[in-house]
Amino acid sequence: MTPASDYREAWQSARASFARANSLLHEGLLGLSASDLDALVDAEDRLGKDTLDELRSITEEGARHAEAAVDLLPDGVEGQLYLALNLAIQGLTRSRTSAMIGGLPGRVRAAYTRALAIDPAYAAGGAYRLKGKFLMSAPWPVRDYAAAGEALARANAIAAVRQNFLFLGDLRYREGRRGEALAMWRRACETPEHPATAEIDDLVLELARRRVAAASKE
Repeated sequence: MTPASDYREAWQSARASFARANSLLHEGLLGLSASDLDALVDAEDRLGKDTLDELRSITEEGARHAEAAVDLLPDGVEGQLYLALNLAIQGLTRSRTSAMIGGLPGRVRAAYTRALAIDPAYAAGGAYRLKGKFLMSAPWPVRDYAAAGEALARANAIAAVRQNFLFLGDLRYREGRRGEALAMWRRACETPEHPATAEIDDLVLELARRRVAAASKE
């Protein structure tokens, strides 16, 4: 094999791991019962141990493949982005203390920052989408709602995908801007499927619909 083919195999394996973990994550979120918006928006905090263990196993493997890709080609956007994405989901499976001690937030940020420097439009603005989600969900002192909103707006400028609007709705809700949150969740419901996010678009649509339904009852 050539270095180019080795790199391609490594990042494609990392992408496959992320895709498996991302689908499992969304299926797990949909499997949780939730009666109000707080429970829906913060559902990631209520995932069960079995789901978390499986997510950790998948993303640890994915991160290893991505790290191999980065070693082969540090300036390859694919390796950097799928490293960040695998690490970000892996972070959900660890306590905040464990994640901070292990340096996960810094590693996620370094990888998506490098991906943005190389090609911000790759994967329909995937690095901006991750940055927005990460800065919205990370614990203090990493959390930054203003920077999260800016990143998600930039992702939308590249490609308006359902997940951007779902995340924007969650961000506005956490900021206490409920009217804007509902508008964003409705946009997620109205946005067509996008080739770059087609694997989870149906799952994202259902998550958005549940938020709209819950908001309509309040």
